[in-house]
Amino acid sequence: MDLIAVMGTNFFLKRHRKYRYLILTAGLSSLLGMVCLLTIRNYALYCLITHFLINTALTAVCFGRCRKREFAENWAVTYLIVILLGGIVESLGGLGAWAQNLFLAAPVAALGVYGILLYFMHRKEFGNHLMRVQICKDARQMELVAYWDSGNQLRDPYTGQGISILSHVKAREFLDGKKDHARFVPYRSLGEREGLLAVIDVDEMIFRDGGSRRIKHIAVGIAEEGLLEDKEYDLILHASLW
Repeated sequence: MDLIAVMGTNFFLKRHRKYRYLILTAGLSSLLGMVCLLTIRNYALYCLITHFLINTALTAVCFGRCRKREFAENWAVTYLIVILLGGIVESLGGLGAWAQNLFLAAPVAALGVYGILLYFMHRKEFGNHLMRVQICKDARQMELVAYWDSGNQLRDPYTGQGISILSHVKAREFLDGKKDHARFVPYRSLGEREGLLAVIDVDEMIFRDGGSRRIKHIAVGIAEEGLLEDKEYDLILHASLW
């Protein structure tokens, strides 16, 4: 059940974690659950430890460090899958009791499954636009989660290059203030006034998903502080890049 849950989360939310790592972590989680089952006599305490401590640790170890919102999504989807699997196992083990409560259980289960499927469909559509990329400049490299946005049509009027937008925090980590000199490009965004965007050129962008496609000389704009920090991605790709 643990393995199915984390593999389902990995697939639907496109977390790109290696399956052998998920298998190992799920195995350790199941082992801890078995130890708790054999040693803890208090049922309420057993439920508290397995449902909240072990499942939370399973999610944290499987998917690594991430933003709070991303961790909450990982935990919620993993837990929902565990609950659904537990319900199926319970129903198979006590079909008579399940049948007696059919009129109550069926609508609740149907609504729950319907809501989860809608969420998965939305996440999968959104996830199809997420990809792993690496930007390279001089001897520096940085791995990023990028979002392909068909609405990003911003171009550098001086060079004609499409401009991708990098989060302020990641730009501060990646760029060297002494070596990297930005140029300022005028822009206008929906609902915003006209402004100037700091833009630098990176030597290469490597797309890690579906191969290792490489694009030379990419223009990257630096987003305002706070604009992308609460998002699941660090870079908004220009529409022409995918």
